[in-house]
Amino acid sequence: MNSRSSQPLTWIFVAVFTAALFAGALKWGKITIELPDTPPEQTAFIDLSFVEFQEPAPKPAPEPLVTPDPPAPNPEPEHMPEPEPIAQAEPEPAPPEVEPTPPPKPEPPKIDPAILKKEQEAQAARERELARQRELARKQLEEKRRQKLAAQKVEAARRKAAAARAAAKKRIVSKPSGINQPKPKYPSAARRAGQQGTVTLSFTVGTSGTVTSVRVAKSSGHSLLDNAALAAIRRWRFKPARNALGEAISYSYTLPVPFRLR
Repeated sequence: MNSRSSQPLTWIFVAVFTAALFAGALKWGKITIELPDTPPEQTAFIDLSFVEFQEPAPKPAPEPLVTPDPPAPNPEPEHMPEPEPIAQAEPEPAPPEVEPTPPPKPEPPKIDPAILKKEQEAQAARERELARQRELARKQLEEKRRQKLAAQKVEAARRKAAAARAAAKKRIVSKPSGINQPKPKYPSAARRAGQQGTVTLSFTVGTSGTVTSVRVAKSSGHSLLDNAALAAIRRWRFKPARNALGEAISYSYTLPVPFRLR
């Protein structure tokens, strides 16, 4: 062992021996030590991590031990320095993500002016065709509206004419006129019995001028007189009535037929 490595061991041995003496003095006697009022100094720790421990060589003959003066006791007992904690290696930070560089955009191909002109002409032709189709559709729509309006006018005129015709059919311009109207015969049995009175008949003259229906609206009180009046009216002939259109129409009458004895 060289002199440099043996010197720290000697001081350690001296420090341990002094501490043992001081501990024995405290145990067997009481030692009063007056300390100065100065604040205690911070204990210095000795870093022994650089010392390499080797097997001791054979000791020479002991020399007479010279006891040095005991050092002034520290307010706190000395202790062995604690080994420094081994610093753990921090993990290396992950490299930042690098966004992939987008590929360069290809340059647009150059367009031939002749091709561009043809495309523009084709686009203009398409626009003209669309405009023509829109104009044609507008005209067709207007034509449909005009036809619809005309049809509405025709329908209104037809309805008006129909209403006027119906009113003309109902309007009578000429009543039936008699052609052959023989008087009813007075029944001899009624004459002998002295029966007399007035029979009120309701009859209808048809479009041919004949009596199509007849009934007694008010009786004379004698069936012989009523039947004689009915038989006479059924034989009557008329010119039919006419409406505003000149058409022959049916016409109804209410006629009193008197029977008087003379």
